[in-house]
Amino acid sequence: MMEHNEVPEDNASHSVDMWSRTIVALMIGILIGAVVSLTGLTTLADYLMPLIIGFVVFVLFMAGLSFILVQNKEKVLHKLFGVKNTDLSDVKDNALHLFINSWKKEFPAAKKNFNALFTKILAWYAWMSFRRWILLVFQMLFIGFGGVLGTMLLYNQNKLLTQQNLLLQSQNYRLDQQTYLQEADRRSSLIFLMGNLLDAMDRELKSDVGQPGVRDLSPQIIGRVVALSKSLRPYRYLESDSLVARELSPERGQLLVSIVNSQIDNSSLRRIFQFSDFSFADLKGVVLSGEFLSGINLRRADLANATLDETDLSRADLSGADLSQAVLARANLREARFRQSIMINAYLESADLTQASFYEAKMRSANLAGAMLRQTHFTKADLSAANLFGTTVLRTGFDEAILDSVQVNSYEWLAKLPTTGQDSIRGMNYLISNYKVDSVRTNLRVQYLLLKKGKE
Repeated sequence: MMEHNEVPEDNASHSVDMWSRTIVALMIGILIGAVVSLTGLTTLADYLMPLIIGFVVFVLFMAGLSFILVQNKEKVLHKLFGVKNTDLSDVKDNALHLFINSWKKEFPAAKKNFNALFTKILAWYAWMSFRRWILLVFQMLFIGFGGVLGTMLLYNQNKLLTQQNLLLQSQNYRLDQQTYLQEADRRSSLIFLMGNLLDAMDRELKSDVGQPGVRDLSPQIIGRVVALSKSLRPYRYLESDSLVARELSPERGQLLVSIVNSQIDNSSLRRIFQFSDFSFADLKGVVLSGEFLSGINLRRADLANATLDETDLSRADLSGADLSQAVLARANLREARFRQSIMINAYLESADLTQASFYEAKMRSANLAGAMLRQTHFTKADLSAANLFGTTVLRTGFDEAILDSVQVNSYEWLAKLPTTGQDSIRGMNYLISNYKVDSVRTNLRVQYLLLKKGKE
């Protein structure tokens, strides 16, 4: 019966021992994880060698301490428990004498036997626990350090893979650059053709081949210009050792500037612009003041910081073009298309925007003071912080437009907009429902701004 009763007790003791080891290991893992999460694997990798040295020193210290304790076992036991060994051979005799003395009621002798028995058992248990603790500590140290080393090896491997991926990305980027540079080299032959075409154009203008006294071009030259413009397709080229953000055609921009500066008759320019393709032209910072560009295709062209004041861009297509900070003061923009164009900080003072379309255009902080907005479409356009002071607004569409902080003439600007008749504003209900006019005093004068209703 005792053997059957001892088995469950041993199992329970073993289970408690395993759970205690597991909890200790988990606590150590949590502490290591917290240190790693706070300091980072990079810091841990930087101090890997000191960590290894510290671990070796700690192991040697523990091993030396254990060796000293084992070698001086008798002294330690005598100092702590008053015994010199943990041999249990005399436990049986002490227990028997304890029983006999207790039976005979010789309590002083029984007390002496009990103290000797208890001290011996306690010394034996303490020494066995110390041995088990030493083995457990070394086991956990080696397992934990092995896990840390494995983690660091995996981290270094991942770091090397990351560096390799970065190198591959850089290599692919350089290959892309090389590909686009090959495309640029291919365009060099087209540049040669463009030079020949411009020379032929110059000779024809000097010879006055067409109408006498008129700088017009023959259909043959116009056809060559049209064909060349379509051949000069956009691509990404190097600028300051990096590829430009999007595909552009510097050659189309150069061709356009050359044609415009040749002082060609408007009739010839009209035929050229009617059939030529100058989309994606790179025209950053170009100066085309007062030039005739009616009907030209400049879709997605880059005209940032361009000077186009008093330029005739009527019926031109500038959809998706970048006109950031461009100057279009007093420009003729009748029936021009600016769908989804970028016109941030553009200057359009006194420009004629009759029947122009600015659908989804980004016109934040644009200056339209004194502009003609007859039948102009601003559907879904972003006009926040724009200047509409002194504009003529007739049959203009503001459906779903963003007009927050737009500067207007007066406090009654919304009330004075035509709501009936042929000049009525499209999207008037949208304006009244979403915006109100408020006044802001500045150093110079009082400004009136459109503000979103409900916004402080």
